[in-house]
Amino acid sequence: MTIRELGEYPLVHRICQRLQQTFGIDPRILVGAGDDAAIVEANGVRMVLTIDAQLEGIHFRRQWMPPFDLGYKAIAVSLSDIAAMGAKPLAALLALSLSGDEPAEFVDALYDGAISLCQETATLLLGGDTTRSPNGVMVYSVVLGILDNSAWTRQGAQVGDTLLLTGTIGDAAAGLWLLEYGEGTKDKGRGREERTANSSPPLEAVRHCLQRFRRPTPRLAVPKTLLSLGLQVHAAIDISDGLVIDAERLATSSGVTVVLDLRQLPLSDALRTIAQHARKDPLEWALKGGEDYELLLAVSDPDAPKICEALRQADIPVCPVGEVTERRGEAVLGLLPDGTQRALSGGFQHFS
Repeated sequence: MTIRELGEYPLVHRICQRLQQTFGIDPRILVGAGDDAAIVEANGVRMVLTIDAQLEGIHFRRQWMPPFDLGYKAIAVSLSDIAAMGAKPLAALLALSLSGDEPAEFVDALYDGAISLCQETATLLLGGDTTRSPNGVMVYSVVLGILDNSAWTRQGAQVGDTLLLTGTIGDAAAGLWLLEYGEGTKDKGRGREERTANSSPPLEAVRHCLQRFRRPTPRLAVPKTLLSLGLQVHAAIDISDGLVIDAERLATSSGVTVVLDLRQLPLSDALRTIAQHARKDPLEWALKGGEDYELLLAVSDPDAPKICEALRQADIPVCPVGEVTERRGEAVLGLLPDGTQRALSGGFQHFS
C-alpha cells in the first residue's frame, strides 16, 4: 500500500501508535505524538515542542508569497500550536532548503518576517539549518514553549461542554482563492495583486483575506488571558486544516461527538464579499478551507460566558459555535437552520 492509498490521517495514526509503543512508558513524556505539540518534563520544567513545514508548490508559490510573509507564516503556524496547548513560546529554529539560485535578499527578507513575529511574541530565534533543495524552497520551523499550568490537549472535551471559536474562519481560504485564480498569481508585488482576472472585488475585502492567508495571528493571548483569571479549558485545537476536520480530531481524541451550529459560525464581511465574487459558498470555505489558525476550545457551559467576556475584554474576538455530546457514531454533526442535524466531513489532507 502506498502513502497516497493509505492517506494522511491513517499514516499519522500509524506513526503515533509506533512511537507510543516505543516511548510511551517514559515518565518524562506528558503529551506524546498525536496532539498539536508534544510536552516533555525535565528537571521540573515542562517543555512544549512542535514542528511545521512550508513547502513551495504545496503550501505556497513564490510568485504570490513575498519572502517576508513566508518567514512570518513559518513561525506563526508553529506558535499557533503552542497556543493550542495553553503554553507560552520561548525559542524557535528555522531550517531552509534552497536551490541556490535565490538572491541573498530573498533570505534576508524571509528572516525579516520571522524576526518580526518572534520579536512581537517574545520568542528567541536561535538559528537552524540550511541545505540545498532540488525542488523549490522549503522552510521548517521548530518552536519550544514552556508550560506553567495544566496542558490543553485534544482529549479533554466533556459531554455538555460549549465550543468556542476565536476570530473568524474561511478568510484564509478566500485569500488563497484570490491568489490562485486572480491576478495575484501573476504579480510579485502588492500593487495589482488585489485585482482578480474578472471584475474587481472591494480592495478592503481583498486585502483582509490576503493578510489572513499570508500572516495568520497565533492566538497566544488566549491562554495568557484565561490562565491569568483562573478560567479552565477542557480541550483545544488550532484550526489549520479546516474547522470540520480539526473538530473531528478533537472529538475523536475525546471520544465524543461535537455539534457545530452552522447558524453561529463567525464569517467576516470580507469572506462573504469574496465568496460572492467567486461564486463560492462562504460556509464551505469556513468549514473546510483551513489555514485560519484560530482556536477551537471546549469549555464548561457555565464558564463559557465568563470566558467569552474575558477574551473580548482582551480584544480577542470569540463566539460560541456548538456543543459537545455523547458519541453518536459520527464525530462531527452540523446543526442546520431548520433545526435538523447532518454529518459533516472534509478538510485539507495531504496525499488525497
